[in-house]
Amino acid sequence: MSGPINMNWLSSAEGESLLHHFYDQTLKKRRFYGILERPALPSSIEEVNYKIFMIGRPGVGKTSVVARFLGIAGSENVTSEIGGIRKTTVYWPVKIWDKVVLFKLSFWDTSESSIKKYNHVLPACKDKVDAICSVFSFEDSASFTDIPYLMNSMNGIKEKPAKVVIGTRYKPWSTLSVTDIQIKEFENKWKMKVIKIDVNKASARPEIFDVAYQLNSLCKSLWNRDQEFITKQIIQV
Repeated sequence: MSGPINMNWLSSAEGESLLHHFYDQTLKKRRFYGILERPALPSSIEEVNYKIFMIGRPGVGKTSVVARFLGIAGSENVTSEIGGIRKTTVYWPVKIWDKVVLFKLSFWDTSESSIKKYNHVLPACKDKVDAICSVFSFEDSASFTDIPYLMNSMNGIKEKPAKVVIGTRYKPWSTLSVTDIQIKEFENKWKMKVIKIDVNKASARPEIFDVAYQLNSLCKSLWNRDQEFITKQIIQV
């Protein structure tokens, strides 16, 4: 689908020229940034900040998704947990029209036990959130059936966050508990695309290309949400 966000920009000469800012050339791995750190990009590149709340059944792979976006093979040591909430920041460059924008994506993840144990957890995760990311596993049909309920349970948030759905453990050409027909029916009904996380990873290129489409899709949902908000504000005025 064409649009203001160039989904294949990272593979262009301009996109690849920025990749070295995100990699530790010695370790040949994605750089990790502390609270006060950011990629050493030109000052002309604007940074936008977004908060994303990850929801889904236990075991569907929420933490693994964030680890994949961060450039880590496994989900261990993704980030520390504070008060029952895991917070992880992922920096991602996007080409919007003719401008490069750096998305600072703050992923918030928690568990049912933490929500029950700490009264502050759920309100904190929902506060000023920009996107609700519902996660299911292609190997668990019940987790997919839960998605409409999960999304509806987050209605009423005044910021009107974008709704994003991610399916983990996707195996092309394999028989899965959640079928392509079910995905198409869901997409048609909810007017949104399901972001698939393939279990396979290409080894002949930097891992960042294996998550480029997924992260671009997430940024696209956030950008569209902002444009809808701006349009409504103009109409009201």
